[in-house]
Amino acid sequence: MADVEHSLATYVSDMLAVEEHVCVPFKTQRDDNDFTSSPVAGPILSRITALSETHIQTLRSALDALGGHPAHAAKSALTNIEGWVASAIDKMRKTKVAKGLRDDYTAMALCTAGYAMLLTTANAFRNTQVAQLAKRHLEDYAQALMEISDALPAVVVEDLKQIDMPVDEGVVATSQGQIRDAWRTGEGAHPATTTTGVIETEATINRTQNPTYPTI
Repeated sequence: MADVEHSLATYVSDMLAVEEHVCVPFKTQRDDNDFTSSPVAGPILSRITALSETHIQTLRSALDALGGHPAHAAKSALTNIEGWVASAIDKMRKTKVAKGLRDDYTAMALCTAGYAMLLTTANAFRNTQVAQLAKRHLEDYAQALMEISDALPAVVVEDLKQIDMPVDEGVVATSQGQIRDAWRTGEGAHPATTTTGVIETEATINRTQNPTYPTI
């Protein structure tokens, strides 16, 4: 049992390091006037920063309960430096807010994959507490990803207007609808299992059956 707890503690520690890493740019953006002045991006940054901070506290408690330890100080220092460099680069961008949210989306997608792995590991080890923690955190970021996806069209148009680009503001609703349609199409796709056990999308199957099927 001790080996199981040690292994699970390692996974929790790794996820804690990821959360501490992504929280750095979240906080930087939350306190940045360009983000806070955005009526769309500002509230989102406040929410995802609060989520990450809560996740960090919860993961630390779980790690303590398992008798584990946080990542090595050198590793933590490296991730903080990387976060600082990333935030410095962000300040030089023209469409800074939209690209910042895009990067936040990428960071949270990484977190959702990590929590999916932690959830599965905890289930495999029959640790209900850690499994429930991973599921809650996964749900938090899944909701945040949907929120950012829906907000990006408005933020992109805001950014373009800030640099005096001629834009049609009416495209916000159109773009949001198209993005939602894309997600609904993805949700409606029916995966299939091949004889080799590989999961393929309908598009992949169509390309196999019809050589003229369009590809990207």
